[in-house]
Amino acid sequence: MSWPLRVGIRVSEGLDRPVSVRRLARFLRFVAEREGVTGEVGVWICRDDEIAELHERFQGIPGPTDVMSFPGEPPYLGDIAVSAETAAVQAAEVGHGVGREIAFLTVHGFLHLIGYDDLSESERSRMLERQEELLHAFECVEPGRWEPVARQRRHDGQKRGDNTA
Repeated sequence: MSWPLRVGIRVSEGLDRPVSVRRLARFLRFVAEREGVTGEVGVWICRDDEIAELHERFQGIPGPTDVMSFPGEPPYLGDIAVSAETAAVQAAEVGHGVGREIAFLTVHGFLHLIGYDDLSESERSRMLERQEELLHAFECVEPGRWEPVARQRRHDGQKRGDNTA
């Protein structure tokens, strides 16, 4: 299977890697294929203070938010910023892991980049339903953990684990 999307993922300094970036990249490629889009996208897993700065600068709203998207010019679809700290709070509220919440928020931002909107209640409902459909479909074809596997040392001193895209 060929993937039509190039994905770059960056995690802010000071954050323990809250999500498997490899799995998140595969998920976004899966979504792009399902939605029939190609191109490139950047994802930034950041801290609350970093997303709060973006929130104030681009939307005039003080304080952090969970996810923001910034459309680009094709073939660059745009950038998505996700607050790992806000995602952790929301994950605890709904009872799943922070990695899954980051995936949920990332796909929300991605859907915005490809034309979905959530301004009306019906649009919001449709978008949230699509997010869950895509997450569930991906988890069926690729079961596994959203959180990264801890790096461990092997007998030969090399590291193993899932911590890169």
